[in-house]
Amino acid sequence: MGRSSTTRRLLAGSATAVALCLLVTGCSRPIDGIPTANDEPEVDTVAGLPASDGPSGRKPGAADVKLPVVGSTGGEIDALAVDAVADVREYWKTAYPDTFDGTAFRPIARLVSYDSRNTDRHVCGQRLAGLTNAFYCPRSDTIAWDRGVLLPKLRGTFGQIAPVTVLAHEIGHAVQHRAGLVDEDTPTLVSEQQADCFAGAFFRHAAEGSAPHIRVSTGNGLNTVMGVLSYIRDAPGRTGFADPRAHGTAFDRVSAFQYGFSDGPSRCAEITEKSVTERTTQFHFWKDKQESDLPVEADNIRAVERSLRKVFSETGFAPPRVIIGPRSCGGADGTEPVSYCVETNTVSVRLDGLREIAQPPTNGERTSGYGDFAAYAQLASRYTLAVQESAGLSLRGDGAGLRTACLVGAWSGLLVEDPIGQRNPVGKLRIAPGDVDEGVAALLGEDSLIAADMTGSQVPAGFPRVEAFRIGFQQGMSPCASEYGT
Repeated sequence: MGRSSTTRRLLAGSATAVALCLLVTGCSRPIDGIPTANDEPEVDTVAGLPASDGPSGRKPGAADVKLPVVGSTGGEIDALAVDAVADVREYWKTAYPDTFDGTAFRPIARLVSYDSRNTDRHVCGQRLAGLTNAFYCPRSDTIAWDRGVLLPKLRGTFGQIAPVTVLAHEIGHAVQHRAGLVDEDTPTLVSEQQADCFAGAFFRHAAEGSAPHIRVSTGNGLNTVMGVLSYIRDAPGRTGFADPRAHGTAFDRVSAFQYGFSDGPSRCAEITEKSVTERTTQFHFWKDKQESDLPVEADNIRAVERSLRKVFSETGFAPPRVIIGPRSCGGADGTEPVSYCVETNTVSVRLDGLREIAQPPTNGERTSGYGDFAAYAQLASRYTLAVQESAGLSLRGDGAGLRTACLVGAWSGLLVEDPIGQRNPVGKLRIAPGDVDEGVAALLGEDSLIAADMTGSQVPAGFPRVEAFRIGFQQGMSPCASEYGT
């Protein structure tokens, strides 16, 4: 994140991914799917399903699956992989003809398990030794997975649902090839977005309890799934839209997954090069110093304040005064490290607390940081409460939290300088794809204000938090009130 033509420093390695892998298993508070009042938005639901925490992965007591797998040792990883493949395949037996004009789903011809540390096997013309991957090969209609390194690492980091996520994505590639949605001229990014979307459609099926062997909760379970997709994102700015290696930023991947989960596989079939071009944050950095940070200091707080004032100027709101340092608010409890006071229409900022959030995770461990944009998004969230107050909207409850996330997304979307979609940024502040990914990481964490109401109470489930931010980012301010009530 930066001023004028500069944006944040690219996180070293996959620091945002590190934050995600350490955070997505937590929630700000337990959720049990209690319905909301009739006159409030359905904030305790996840795309229409009750929001709830719970175990995700293999269902205890489910019958063993017998599928022929070349190279399998019959161990725990292969058993989990076979359960996942069986459930995803079973889902597509019904979903495929329902989506593609009654055509029957043809089962995948070949499954291959291998240990990348010790194998002389080849699949699809490539040597598997040293290949820590899972992939689909159209030429031989094969799904292959590394049981030695990749799947155990994912399971150890995220839990059982992580290998299921990867294999649901790979079978998504098999679906798109069967349906004729891709060919040799299809950009890789478009193909990957469709596969993420098809994975989301399967996880809706699993979240409804309809999968025989795999279960996923709509709270911490889906947080983990989205964290896995973010973990295996592309490093922002290093691969462009047309790059054959492109798989998508965290924001792009999670967006596609949410389309499939919310709208089903028909929505995934509508993903085209044109539609991805219009919304992608996947582009190669094209300027010098496009990766610079915006340190948390007084001058930069003022720059962010000016940006927020300019973006929301046409709403007719009364701009709040941003104050450095803690301030009392008539006895009302504040939020840390940024707080909004209705009584004085002020936003108070504690710099040391914001600096902690601005620190990216290092050395594989997360202390308290996500990166600079995530820090300034906390400030933006409290600033947008003034916008909502001027409009006479409630500042309390999960509806206010989702509306806040939406407005922060709307502000963010107006700061992206995009050579593909030709978006023209507002003002002098700029953000890059990595900044947006920081926002996703913070929204999947348990301690962010981005989707929190005036009291700091965060919307409990990660899916609607990210969804609200995405809607604002992609569609602007208008849906923020219409989608999330009064």
